Amino acid sequence: MYQQYGHCYQCQPELLWLDILSDCALAVAYYLIPVVLIYFIRKWQDFPLNWIFRLIAVLIVTGGTIHWMAIWTLWRPIFWLLGFVKAIAAFASLAMAVLLMRSLPEIIATPSFTELKKATQKLELKITEQHLTQEALHESKQCFHNAFHYTTTGMALVGLNGSWLQVNRSLCEIVGYSEQELLSMTCQDITHPDDRDIDIDCMSQLLHGEIRYYHVQKRYVHKFGNVVWILWSASLVRNAQGQPLYWLVQIQDLTERKQIEKTLQQQACIVENISDGVIVTDFSSYILDWNAAAEKMFGYTKTEILGKKLEILYSPQQSAALSQKIFEDLLGVGRWSGEINFVCKNGTERICESVILPLYNEHGQLRATVAVNRNITERKQVELALQQANEQLTGWVQELEKRNREIALLGEMSDILQACLTVEEAYKVIAQLVQPLFPDTSGGVFIISASKHLVEAVTTWGNSNFACKKVFAPKQCWALRRGRSHLVTADSHGLYCSHIEEDSLPGEALCVPMVAQGEALGMLHLHSHHKGHLTAAKQRLASAVAERIALALANLRLNEALQQQSIRDPLTGLFNRRYLEESLEREISRAERNQQTVGIIMIDVDHFKHFNDTYGHEAGDTVLRELGVFLRKHIRKADIACRYGGEELLLILPEASCEVCQERAERIRQGIKHLDVYHQRQKLGNITLSVGIAMFPEHGSTGAAVIEAADTALYHAKKAGRDRVVVAQSYQSCLPETDKQYFILPKPRYEMNVG
Repeated sequence: MYQQYGHCYQCQPELLWLDILSDCALAVAYYLIPVVLIYFIRKWQDFPLNWIFRLIAVLIVTGGTIHWMAIWTLWRPIFWLLGFVKAIAAFASLAMAVLLMRSLPEIIATPSFTELKKATQKLELKITEQHLTQEALHESKQCFHNAFHYTTTGMALVGLNGSWLQVNRSLCEIVGYSEQELLSMTCQDITHPDDRDIDIDCMSQLLHGEIRYYHVQKRYVHKFGNVVWILWSASLVRNAQGQPLYWLVQIQDLTERKQIEKTLQQQACIVENISDGVIVTDFSSYILDWNAAAEKMFGYTKTEILGKKLEILYSPQQSAALSQKIFEDLLGVGRWSGEINFVCKNGTERICESVILPLYNEHGQLRATVAVNRNITERKQVELALQQANEQLTGWVQELEKRNREIALLGEMSDILQACLTVEEAYKVIAQLVQPLFPDTSGGVFIISASKHLVEAVTTWGNSNFACKKVFAPKQCWALRRGRSHLVTADSHGLYCSHIEEDSLPGEALCVPMVAQGEALGMLHLHSHHKGHLTAAKQRLASAVAERIALALANLRLNEALQQQSIRDPLTGLFNRRYLEESLEREISRAERNQQTVGIIMIDVDHFKHFNDTYGHEAGDTVLRELGVFLRKHIRKADIACRYGGEELLLILPEASCEVCQERAERIRQGIKHLDVYHQRQKLGNITLSVGIAMFPEHGSTGAAVIEAADTALYHAKKAGRDRVVVAQSYQSCLPETDKQYFILPKPRYEMNVG
């Protein structure tokens, strides 16, 4: 049994531990409360009564210590220490009570949390309003800054002494100075000397408050020395006490407007003094103004005509239609120009050349028109006389130009026809050359056949519905029968050429004979759908054209005949030796380029001497002639048949293989054997051929080498019994690479003599 706080308890363990645990819990709670208070004081250091919280924390810590001491005395009863701790707690409690009594008014005056919350909300609202005010002020400053610096009008702040305080970019562009240069100058420094005192009175009135602002036009001197007209608009900025601070100035560049005004004044002076009548009307055609020249031109004074309709000057016949036309053109293309017949005050008519333009207001709306009228009455009379003379002269010039053009075309036609190489080539170009000489006509060139029994169209042009037959007899054309031009019209009762279809005669037709060197070669035919188109001049031109065409065709025929005689053998009709050499060289060169072959077939008539001895030389010539006809019929167009010499004939076969040449030679040999040749009604004996074949480049690298190889093969054919085909043999593979030649057996001379 022990005693605690003056009481004695029996030793009951359950109650003892309950008391210990309760004291421990109270002590821990008392120690946690000061920790929270200290944390609060640290976070809210500016709290007005934070010393109270410190005192409460000390008191609570002391109370917690008492509970710890109570637990301690259960085992070690040191009551003096417990009393000392309680004394400290009592002293702290008394001190706290005294301090609270003294601080009671201050505590009562401290606002509550609700009041603090309301005060905080008011403060936040005030701060927000202040922030919005600052933003509005910043935005206002920014707007003023943008308006000041980026406006197209020059702006500046000018001190009361005239110095530039602040300028914008537009002002710098107007006067040409940079911002730093202007800020170091005064307004008077760039003002024209004659305009420096122009606004002194206005500035004085503005300083005394008599006016709020003023405008004045003055001149500045640009940095480069030229004069700049400006509009100076100034107002005075004052402080809250009404004291003037500086000038707020707006400066507009009036240079361009001044130039326009000057130009308008000059134009007004010009309009008033020009010789052309200028009339200004409104949208309803009422006359608003006109110049002195218009008064003189039409006879009305300005007082008489102003306010009258413009139609008073028009002739009644054209008044309504002309006004409508002018109105449509002004709205459509923006101007009207033309000639107008005006009626003067005295009733006389005058012709004026007028140009009418629209006048728009600043909104782009049509408000008036201005017409510039020039009196051209005398000029029109002179022009009419000149026009009549000019029309006559133009007709002569056109006729002369037409004749010159026809002569030039006729000469060009002659030159081109002379440059043609063959008659067929001339036929192809005649239509292109003749048609420009006879435009709007159709026609053709007709040639008389070699038999003289037919006339055939070789070229035509123009309308496909040709009224003339393409083939007819010479006696059907009156022009060929008479030897002169013959004209036929659709409604005439003259002689119709029977080769013209009378029902389809379009309008008129002309036939012109083509005669050269006394021989009729053909006829030039022309027809037109319109009567009177083939005038006498055209007929003369047609005769000249027909004459030149006939002469050109005759020359071409003569040239062709001479050319054929120069390259043809007269007996066989085959090409001669000279043409053979030229053709063989050409074909060999082509074969070398194209990597092709050329075949050579050498033909010799067997026992030809027997024909000459038995039937005579004329019979031998007949055999050669028939042989030439046979070869021309049985070779390709690309093959070339030539008379090599005597009874030897030679064929050139371009791009033919050895097998093709051998097959062609065999066919010719077999065909000749069945050929019946008659001389003087006497049948000659059967004809056989010996044929030698050689190929380029297999049997020779040159034309002469290939011919020699074919001749050698022909020799072997005769030696083997005649009437056969022998192909030349190549010995090239037996020789060195640098000395490849064809080995040609020598041909005995006597062999050719024995036939």
